[in-house]
Amino acid sequence: MEEKDNVYESVHNYTKFKLVEMLIKKHRDKKMSNMNQIEDLADDVLKVLAVSGLKFYSELNGKFGKGA
Repeated sequence: MEEKDNVYESVHNYTKFKLVEMLIKKHRDKKMSNMNQIEDLADDVLKVLAVSGLKFYSELNGKFGKGA
């Protein structure tokens, strides 16, 4: 169980770091005052989640895929 916890913690930490990094770079000085800005933020968050998921997909699938 400890190995799963380490992998999930790595995924969590990487994803959180990348989200904070993106928010600082792209949205630091923006006010969410209209729907388009909120949709842009949501799109950026989804992109970060997709990249994070792809980065860890093979590792997670190999460790916890079939038979886990």
